[in-house]
Amino acid sequence: GVPAATLVRRAVEGETAPASRFLDALADRLTIGVASVAALLDPGCVVLGGEVGQAGGAALAARVAERLVRMSPLPTEVRASVLGGGAVVRGALLMAREAAQDELFGPPSVRQGVR
Repeated sequence: GVPAATLVRRAVEGETAPASRFLDALADRLTIGVASVAALLDPGCVVLGGEVGQAGGAALAARVAERLVRMSPLPTEVRASVLGGGAVVRGALLMAREAAQDELFGPPSVRQGVR
C-alpha cells in the first residue's frame, strides 16, 4: 500500500473535497489523542511528529488545534514537526555526548556522579 505520510502529503497538496474530508477525519482522530495528553500533562504545546505530522504540516496542525479548543479547556498550542523522524535519535546522541564530555572533562564531582 501507499505509506500514510504520502497519503497525508497528497491530501495537503490537493484542493479537492475528498482531500479536505480525509484531513478532517485524520484531525478528528489525532485530536482525541492530543486532548488526552493535554488533560494528563498540560504541556502547553504538542508537536505532531513523525512522518505523518511532518507531511501534514501546518495544515494538519491547524485542524487539530481548531478541534482541540472545542475538546479541552487547557490552552495547548499544536505544531507540526520540522525536524523529521530522526529527531529523537539525534537528541539522544547529543545527550549521550554531553554526558560523556561531562564524565571525561567535568570537575571531579561530576566525574564521580555527584551533582
